[in-house]
Amino acid sequence: MKIKERDGEIVDIYAVYFIGGEVNFLGMPKNYGGLSAYSAREVEIVSSEMKYNCIYFKNNGYGIYHWALIKEKLLDDLLELDETAYKRFLEILKTEGLVDPDFY
Repeated sequence: MKIKERDGEIVDIYAVYFIGGEVNFLGMPKNYGGLSAYSAREVEIVSSEMKYNCIYFKNNGYGIYHWALIKEKLLDDLLELDETAYKRFLEILKTEGLVDPDFY
């Protein structure tokens, strides 16, 4: 899945979640070092297809997440910009062919 921010940047999305009736996304923009949250009201959906294995997960809200965010317990660390979690998730994404090999 891909979204376009107001500034035109295209971001790959690795989770769609719902809190209080609001639709939100978690994506990994280049040069950020982790996951960033986006409101569906503030972005344009460029591609709605999720081309990876997903898992339903419920905590404060509920949503569909890339499997590694949940099974490898990377979600919280990526939201906190943890470098080790970022490197691990990026390794998984590259192995799955979801990002270019030169994505950093």
